[in-house]
Amino acid sequence: MKRREFMKTTLGLAAAMTLVPSWLKADVVPTDGNLPLPLNDVRFDSDIFYRNDAQTIIIFLSGGMSDVVGDIGHIQTIIDENLSYTTYPTSLLTPTANGFWKEAGGDVLEEMLTAGDLNLFRTCYQTDPKLAHGINQSRYMHGNGVGYNSGIVSTLMHVLNQNSMIRESAVLTNLAIDGSDYRLIEDGGTSQMLPSFLRAASISRDLSNPYNYEMTSDGSVYVGDSTATSLLNGANYSERLTALSQRHNLFDALSDVFNRREEMSNFLNDVINDTLPVEYPSTIDGKKLEAAMRVLTKNPDTKIVSMIGGNSGWDDHSDAIKNHTNRASELFEAIYAAVQHMNAVGKENINIVLFGDFGRNMNLNSASGWDHGNNQVVYWFGGKKFFNQLGIVGETDLDVWIPKARLYSKPKDHSYQFSPYSIASTIYALYGVTNPEVLTGGYKAIDPSGYTDERGNPYSPFLKG
Repeated sequence: MKRREFMKTTLGLAAAMTLVPSWLKADVVPTDGNLPLPLNDVRFDSDIFYRNDAQTIIIFLSGGMSDVVGDIGHIQTIIDENLSYTTYPTSLLTPTANGFWKEAGGDVLEEMLTAGDLNLFRTCYQTDPKLAHGINQSRYMHGNGVGYNSGIVSTLMHVLNQNSMIRESAVLTNLAIDGSDYRLIEDGGTSQMLPSFLRAASISRDLSNPYNYEMTSDGSVYVGDSTATSLLNGANYSERLTALSQRHNLFDALSDVFNRREEMSNFLNDVINDTLPVEYPSTIDGKKLEAAMRVLTKNPDTKIVSMIGGNSGWDDHSDAIKNHTNRASELFEAIYAAVQHMNAVGKENINIVLFGDFGRNMNLNSASGWDHGNNQVVYWFGGKKFFNQLGIVGETDLDVWIPKARLYSKPKDHSYQFSPYSIASTIYALYGVTNPEVLTGGYKAIDPSGYTDERGNPYSPFLKG
């Protein structure tokens, strides 16, 4: 919607709401038969919420990143035994010391692993044979497969709202960069929708200020455009527009909106003009992470930020080596900058989780691509305040279903493994839910304690305390 149309629509809606004020108070009940969230079964510990003070960036990799990026060890076996339809370009597949793909961001992963800024889980295994994007994205962005059609982010907001953890005056509690994906922030399956201050607010990666009003020389109104070179009546246009709206508005709730608009505009101007301790890459992922970190480091009210990672999907059924190399390198360079940023300002409560639909087969198909696989690598950065440093968790074997057509990694028999639904449980646990499995269909938070690595070293719990 163009800004001018936005203004017209907003003012038209405002007029309608003055006639029917009950609209603002009505409960919105879904009619599609979604199961309601079992919020009354959730056990919540406010001490954990305040102690962790967690702020989370969820990056969903739509299409599914290949597990080769974080677990390249099986490629040499495939090459040695000639198990692919096409020849692997070995010069583009260099393993790092810990088995990352060097040309696909492996060096920065090594650096973050050494610094204790990365926990990497190689055995997030999907036992369900269905490997279609639509159903998997819905399941894993909703955090369950039982019919609660509420995204991970909205489900968390419902829990925090039910336990009165977020004050109504909070700013940008739930933020989506470039709109995120609706399935992460979908607010369905409940008897009452989230109040407005907990619903997802979207900010573009270039941090244009949607709350800033200016007028150009032709008299047209722009929202969030700070580049207009010829302003009419100077800088007081915004204040005059607000005063005019207040004077003709008979509904207090709308007056509050205009008051908050000025507050939000000033806040975002402060965020946009803040001097950063690091330089982010000038890539799509770099701009998204910079926008997220600018807000998180300045605003304790922001609890969760969601975004889609990569400048296009990860469904590389052809030309996978080139596509993954470019895309993964850009993504991990951007995350590296975000981790350096959080360390520079001492924000040990910020964490970044990276996951997607599924992993991909290990062998190249006839189009030099990777088809869908059951196992994926999950990356969790930062969060030193509440995460134990585990490093790399889980070992995999190369499994053969159909030679050359289906070779994929799977957890070794002794190795710790978990479902993608446990990612949602871990997020809920960070914020104080002590039985997060009630929200995920029975899947508990990630906890590899009780398992050992190949050298017999036991794992600690992932979450401290």
